[in-house]
This record gives sequence, C-alpha cells and structure tokens, in this order.
Amino acid sequence: MTYTDPSLHPETPRQPERVVEVRRESSPLGWLVAGVVAIVAVIAVAFMLTARPMDASSDQIAQAQEQGRVAGLVEGAQVGLQTGADQARQAAESSARDAAAAADAVRRQTELQAQTAADAAQDAAATAPAATDGTAPAAQPDQPQ
Repeated sequence: MTYTDPSLHPETPRQPERVVEVRRESSPLGWLVAGVVAIVAVIAVAFMLTARPMDASSDQIAQAQEQGRVAGLVEGAQVGLQTGADQARQAAESSARDAAAAADAVRRQTELQAQTAADAAQDAAATAPAATDGTAPAAQPDQPQ
C-alpha cells in the first residue's frame, strides 16, 4: 500500500497556507491565587506543628477523681438519708399501729371490767334486803363487803 500526499500531487490544486498566531497574555490573577493558597498552606502547617493536643496533667486527673468521689459521696448520702427517712416512717407507722392495738385492747378490758362490775352491782342489789326508811341496809357481819 502506498500513500500519496495530495498536497504533493501535481494535479491537486494547492491551498494557500494559513498562518495561525497564538498569543498568550499573562495575567497576575493566577499568580495571586497561587500565592494565597501557598500562604494558607504555610499557616496551616505552622498551626498543626505548634498546636499540640491538650494533655491532662496529673493534677487535673487528681482533681477530676476528687470531684467524682465527692459527687459519689453526696449521692450516697442522699440515698442514705432517703433510706433512713423511709425506715423511720415505717417504724413510726408500725409504732402507731401497735399503740392503736394496745389502746383497743385496754378499752376492751376496761369495758369488760365495767360490765363485770355492773353485773356484780346488779346481783348485790337483787340480793340485798330492801330498807323501809330510804336508807341503805346495814351490812351484815357475816357477809364480806
């Protein structure tokens, strides 16, 4: 296969040559942007090198531990006070129930003694001889008083 350049072929009409001029105009905007990016990068690197992560000193750790211990003690005391108050309330309620039960028992015993005394008085009145002068009968020497 052969290649023949048409421009070299004598029968082909020649085309006029074109001249293309490329002009490059320089703009300071590109250099300005590149400079700003470089300055920002330098500042960022300097910041990263100088800013160390904040290390907690042993004093800060001890202080945080102390604050945690105090907070635990306070919470424990609050729970203890609440528990103590609950126990005292329960003891008071139990004592009140016991006192009410004892008072009820004493009331029943007193009522029983009063009923027994009333029955004895009725029996004594029924067996005593009636006096005609409106005074109480004299005690019999053989009867206990």
